[in-house]
Amino acid sequence: MDKSPLRLDLAQLNAAHPKLKGHPGSLLVFGSLALQRSGHASPKSLLVDHSGRTRHGHIEWPTQDTALLLVLDRKRVTEDGAEAVALSYVHIVAGWAVKRRLQQGEGADWLLEQNKQWLALEISGLEAGSGQTRLREKLRQMREQCVLPVQRLAVVAHFEGPLIVAGEP
Repeated sequence: MDKSPLRLDLAQLNAAHPKLKGHPGSLLVFGSLALQRSGHASPKSLLVDHSGRTRHGHIEWPTQDTALLLVLDRKRVTEDGAEAVALSYVHIVAGWAVKRRLQQGEGADWLLEQNKQWLALEISGLEAGSGQTRLREKLRQMREQCVLPVQRLAVVAHFEGPLIVAGEP
């Protein structure tokens, strides 16, 4: 894995994934709010553990009005915030871009494309707890449920850290 510092910028999410334009919920807003709710200010240092290989970097986002947290569903902020972080991560490290949202029962959240290759991406978010434990759960889920004949990756965005934990089943 590349050892240069990683830089995730959530403000570049729609540029990296043009198919997200017009997405009914703003992943950028939820990603920003999830990080701010955990007490972080942009930019913030970030640790990535991808299959046991660690990498340092930072994550940045446009500051949001945290009053929104009073009217939004806490779980939705965490889940959609994790999608913002994970989609930014896979684009920055490997150039993956969203092709489509996978449907319930397909065993992952998103189908991504890069140079005529495909990736099924499963994403989870945590405010606190063990990112490694959640990653093991997501990897098991992908092994049992995802039947797509494509590469697979699970990413957990742990907002308390912040930390990204990722691995292949």
